[in-house]
Amino acid sequence: MKIVDVKASFLKIPLPEPGLRTFKHVRKAWEFTIVKVFTDEGITGIGGQSGWLGAWGPCWAEYVNTAIKSLLLEEIVEPFYIEKFAKIIRCQPPSAVSPRPSCVEMALWDIVGKAAGQPVYKLLGAYQDKVKAYASSWGWYPRRKPEEWAKFATECLEEGFKAIKIYCSPQVPPIEADIENVKAIRDAVGDEMDIMVDAESAWSIRPYGFQTALKLAKGLEKYDVFWLEEPLPHLHNPELSARLAAAVDIPIAGGGQVFGLHNFKTLLERNALDIVQPDVGNAGGILEVKKIALLAETYGKSCAPHTYGPGLLLAESLQLAGSINNIPYLEYAYFPPVFSVEVRDSILKDPIRIDRDGYIHVPKGPGLGVELDEERVAKYTVQEKTFSH
Repeated sequence: MKIVDVKASFLKIPLPEPGLRTFKHVRKAWEFTIVKVFTDEGITGIGGQSGWLGAWGPCWAEYVNTAIKSLLLEEIVEPFYIEKFAKIIRCQPPSAVSPRPSCVEMALWDIVGKAAGQPVYKLLGAYQDKVKAYASSWGWYPRRKPEEWAKFATECLEEGFKAIKIYCSPQVPPIEADIENVKAIRDAVGDEMDIMVDAESAWSIRPYGFQTALKLAKGLEKYDVFWLEEPLPHLHNPELSARLAAAVDIPIAGGGQVFGLHNFKTLLERNALDIVQPDVGNAGGILEVKKIALLAETYGKSCAPHTYGPGLLLAESLQLAGSINNIPYLEYAYFPPVFSVEVRDSILKDPIRIDRDGYIHVPKGPGLGVELDEERVAKYTVQEKTFSH
């Protein structure tokens, strides 16, 4: 079997009003790239990844359609050479290509699975066919009140979720209000749910200082928080993150925006994180994250993949999750009505839902196990290939 063509498309998936608000702006659409890899045997693989590329989005898709297409047709040739493709992409300097085209790697896995008639997780070495989900909300601004978070958590519990993640930020002080939000959730759901908190500080231009991060973590400890995510710039200052991890009882998590096995090796060697959170789109693909999870296991650490985005990204992450044994939870983007299951999975024929026990089941079909709603993909595709000024 040989690769004969590649087609990448940049999508803007519309979000209902009022959109997803941050402290800087309002997101009215979710930006997502879909790639299709075609073979001479009629098997087509699909892959996708998120990326806030703005005007550059269609141009990045065009980069996949030209440079990456040439790489696949002339050097990779057969879709089974996934390790070779991953190695080439991993060794590119950041200035050469950013973001890395992980979606192509995942499309190759989809082809291999379809050719074998098996879901990808079984080809990777299956460990489980379902994984616990946590309802991952959104850093809503202006700040939600404690009673609003308590109501949202109760609704999630009624839906079947056994865990919820809320957000805070160094851009929206004070941390005492964030601690009050967690207290309200704990009071509302008791011990029936795990609570995660994402501090969104690792990539901030004004991150928490060590003492503030320590105060936040210590304030959350009494409410049995499952993890505190990205309270400090872990990749830029792993020693500082390690110092915090050693000083508190809450596991420190992070890595959702980090690329590649070797960056995670640095974080693990320096004990900067207790839980690693590679994203299949950002870290380099399914095989790369599988390696990161195995590496984390050798350090006695958990791997809870980051996966905030459309349903195709969730399907890719589920195939990975079915093959690793040190995953406590998988992220499940859920913030209705703006990011409901129907909106998130609008480009899939069948939405991916949790069961009544709070688990997501790995899709059982061959490859990634999901099918695209081609009509909606075409509707949401952005056609322009030039930068706007």
